[in-house]
Amino acid sequence: MKKIISKITILSILSVLLLSCFVFKASAARASIAFNNPKVGDSVSVTVTITDSAGLDAVIFSLIYDPEILEYKESENASGGAGMVTVTQSFSTATSKRYTINFKALKAGVSGIKVTNGFYTSYSHGNEEIPFDDVSYNMKVSDASKSDNANLKSLSLSNGSLSPAFSASRTSYTATVANSVTQCRVYATASDSDAKVSVSGDSALKVGKNTRTVTVTAPSGAQKTYTITITRLAADEEPTDSSDTDTSGTESTEEPTGNPLETTVDGTLFTVATDISGVTLPEGFKVSSADYNGEQVATAEDSDRNFVIYYLCPADSDELVPYIMNESGTAFERLKYADFAGNIYIFTDFPEDMSAPEGYYETTAQIGDFDMPAYASTEDGYSDFYYLYGFFDGGFRVYRYDSAENMLQRYPEFKLTSSGAEAGLAPDAGIAERFGSLSSNAKVIVIGLIIAVIGAAALAVLLIVKLVRSRNTLPDDYELEDMFANSSDVTGTLNGGKSREDTEDSMYPKK
Repeated sequence: MKKIISKITILSILSVLLLSCFVFKASAARASIAFNNPKVGDSVSVTVTITDSAGLDAVIFSLIYDPEILEYKESENASGGAGMVTVTQSFSTATSKRYTINFKALKAGVSGIKVTNGFYTSYSHGNEEIPFDDVSYNMKVSDASKSDNANLKSLSLSNGSLSPAFSASRTSYTATVANSVTQCRVYATASDSDAKVSVSGDSALKVGKNTRTVTVTAPSGAQKTYTITITRLAADEEPTDSSDTDTSGTESTEEPTGNPLETTVDGTLFTVATDISGVTLPEGFKVSSADYNGEQVATAEDSDRNFVIYYLCPADSDELVPYIMNESGTAFERLKYADFAGNIYIFTDFPEDMSAPEGYYETTAQIGDFDMPAYASTEDGYSDFYYLYGFFDGGFRVYRYDSAENMLQRYPEFKLTSSGAEAGLAPDAGIAERFGSLSSNAKVIVIGLIIAVIGAAALAVLLIVKLVRSRNTLPDDYELEDMFANSSDVTGTLNGGKSREDTEDSMYPKK
């Protein structure tokens, strides 16, 4: 009986211990963010609070922000800048810790504020590092010197009618369409021509309620959001009010009369984006703007404007696709690019006045959806490697693409060459200049030819000298053939091994 009671007691104790461990592990820290939306030039503080009822002993996390909009100032237990601040602190056990990180607002816009890579330790958790979930919000920085007008001038749908009728001060609308209507685009124009308009939500309609939002960002950075709830009826459902319901199943061509931001590329309808704040730009590119059909649209460009990228949104998707204008500025062309390890590389044709070294031929390399202009080696065993001309972080370079392993690498060993005229040599350029403009292979060939000519000339001189000397030491009736007949063999004797006496007798017969 005592053994049974002892076993029950032990099992009870083990159960309590396991349960307590489970309870402790179930407790987890969480982060929260608080701040006020500032104006340009204001100082602004971001407060991050880490809480865990089971207790904290140490905290580490990173706060991500937009360095073009916010400038980091010094803060306790924090260090960093250029878009990321890291907070690290160890302390006596506490259930909550608060950190204040100070910034200065540099310009109008929206900066994401995100707490990420967060860890904490607690004796209650065995003093191990435990991650906590990321949390993020948007900070809106406004400019008091610029317009706060974030109103829409017009708002309409490609199918259906807004209810109630549009008014700039009203921000919520509904619309109903028949089951046969599968697509509905939103057309919106800002009252302030310098304001930016972005539309979110899928233009494809599912049966039931579909939500589209229109966000207007004023020049000052102030924002206003309009919401449209579009209801697509079921196949067997009848509209309750035909006056507010589009039953045609076809897009309206009356309103608007024409959207200046729409364009057709290769048979596909696109809308040129006016807001690209959520787009990951190539390294070294910044957001800018351009005029398109009298409307201001968002662009991305590098510091030297080698590329000005427009982002186009297809009618049946919310994806923003990068395009560039053709040379005449009359049509869009797809930007050829690829993402390797989070870096975006733009590819283009090799310069017209340059060509590849010997041993390479022109071809194309398939990378993603694009056929990139490239060179490939004529040598066996290199069929998986392609050489491309790419732009990254402000500069054009030659890259080698390994198609077998899908890897891209800078390849300075691949030297582009050009002819003397193409290299810009003057007509009276010297030999050294012309030699310097040759490729490595050409230089080797030229040097080899020079050595061969010098060797041939030296051999000719030696033969002439030998002939002259022989001519001066032999009788007048001595023939040239005799000189070669009397040449030394490997033993050092003359005339094929004859003795000196024999030779002399043959050369000068006794009378």
